[in-house]
Amino acid sequence: MKTKKLNLMEIYEEAEKQRQQEIKKLKSCSKPLHELVVEERFIVDDVIAKSYPTSFAPYSEMIIGGESHIYSGGFTSKLVLKVTPDSKDVPVRTLNFEGFSIVKLGDYISAKIPRYEEKRIKRGIGANHPFMQDLVFYFDREFNATESAIELSIRSKYDEVLRREWAVDYEKFRKG
Repeated sequence: MKTKKLNLMEIYEEAEKQRQQEIKKLKSCSKPLHELVVEERFIVDDVIAKSYPTSFAPYSEMIIGGESHIYSGGFTSKLVLKVTPDSKDVPVRTLNFEGFSIVKLGDYISAKIPRYEEKRIKRGIGANHPFMQDLVFYFDREFNATESAIELSIRSKYDEVLRREWAVDYEKFRKG
């Protein structure tokens, strides 16, 4: 019985070829984040404003085998809005908003909601270094009952925008 010699380079090249084909397929189907932001209108049924502390531990100060320093990052604010959508086809009943807002019970608002799924691919086989960023692809998805809003617009009874508020990560979703 003749056995085939295992060639690690051929195995690596085949795996890399398959990975490149997957990346090409993902690139052709994915969209930029700004194209996956959807605007919907709601009546606000309840508002809960939360504040919580943040902290961080810089990579540059990580200690292997010991405790790394953790620094206070201050406080951040999050709103949890219970809402009723204008459209019966929209299942969203809770909006989270990372930031401050003057939204109150009974307000008529529009919300810009990033509606996407994310798929990550390593840059290369064995590319597990913490500073090497993955390739990231974004795809449209259906709404969930709970969503995050990046912009809240308080609207008048004549549907004019009275005030716009941007979440902490608003810039991530802008075209440009």
